[in-house]
Amino acid sequence: MNPWIVEISRGQLIESSSVGHGIAINADGETLLSFGDLKRETFPRSAVKWVQALELVLSGAADAFGLSDEHLAIACASHNGEQEHVTLVNQWLNQMGLDIHDLECGVTLPFTESMRLKLSHDHVTANQLHHCCSGKHTGMLSVCKHVGWQTDGYTGYNHPLQAKIREHMSLIFGVDAKTLDYASDGCSVPTYALPLDVMALGFAKLGAERFSDELNAAARKLRKAQAIAPFMVAGSNRLDTQLLEAGRGRLQVKMGAEGVYLGAIADREIGFALKCEDGSLRGQEALVVELLSAIGEGDLVNRLPESSRSPMITTAQEEAVGRISVRRSQ
Repeated sequence: MNPWIVEISRGQLIESSSVGHGIAINADGETLLSFGDLKRETFPRSAVKWVQALELVLSGAADAFGLSDEHLAIACASHNGEQEHVTLVNQWLNQMGLDIHDLECGVTLPFTESMRLKLSHDHVTANQLHHCCSGKHTGMLSVCKHVGWQTDGYTGYNHPLQAKIREHMSLIFGVDAKTLDYASDGCSVPTYALPLDVMALGFAKLGAERFSDELNAAARKLRKAQAIAPFMVAGSNRLDTQLLEAGRGRLQVKMGAEGVYLGAIADREIGFALKCEDGSLRGQEALVVELLSAIGEGDLVNRLPESSRSPMITTAQEEAVGRISVRRSQ
């Protein structure tokens, strides 16, 4: 099956291109749209945080700590490290009697260039709070504190929290997660290789609430929290936040590193997964907007900012000199 091609033009010339694979499927396993290699295995990376955060609700930790929609949203986030994100995660850690040194995500600069420049301008040294996964890690620490598991080493493959996440993955994706190829994500949590069609079907079923009442309720609670507090999932000028706002509670969407994107459209019982082969963020984002348009979500796409609907290549002086577009396979 032919892939879609993301084309980056400057003037009249296609300057570079990216290969995209993807599928949209309903919860009954019927394919609505597909392109490229659907069996291509890849690590979902941060795109699967919806699943990784389920235990925060299922364990009772979210209720025990009185977590708000903002807390649940940032537990599913790859955030920009803006002040709102940093403040919320820091307060949450303090509530549990923990601090940044308990986070095993490591230290990175903020996700976006604008936030990196702001830290430099303000003479602020980045710490664990600025890591885009600090909310997810604080959620994981909350489960450990509530259940009574050791907090040290919570990112390890053999830690009971990670074993519990594998249980959820096995159920949702219909696989034995213990047999999957795995590696450490950039934030040190295990990530597991899955084919695109398997991930899309799992998300379709999770959005359609095809599991136990308890699991369905947990997934719904996390999805609704992200719709209520979309800024916490990503932040300023980020497609995840824009799509959640435009989706008006219908969507679960999340980017992952190296060009992966997963989503669910709950009211249509659809899941989708895509991979931009070169791992680029710009290719990944162009593909997901094109996919949504192709499966009848034009009204949703039209609510996105023009910069996301029709991304342009610009000079340093913001002069448009090219564009990013997707050429669909025939």
